[in-house]
Amino acid sequence: MALHLAIEDAPSYLDDIDESDDAHGRLPEHEDDYDWDMCSDLFFQDHDVLMLFNARFDGIEDPAGEVNQHLRIGDLRRNNWFEPFGNTPVRDPGRGFRR
Repeated sequence: MALHLAIEDAPSYLDDIDESDDAHGRLPEHEDDYDWDMCSDLFFQDHDVLMLFNARFDGIEDPAGEVNQHLRIGDLRRNNWFEPFGNTPVRDPGRGFRR
């Protein structure tokens, strides 16, 4: 959810860039810079979790629910939020971190 919010807010932060600080301008440029929709598409398999924040979809998190089953959403109950999707490989927990 934090990443969804960060991508949503990111465009407004461009207005806050200090023009006198050239650190941002020294970054390599790419034609897809600031394509926030593409970020959202690349970083998420789907956006079903966003339905949890809309009162119209109350109960959508339950995989036994009729609408959930019709849309093939899966289990969006909070105990499953950090479980990996079944169709993607899990990253090796011993991979280490780059710093």
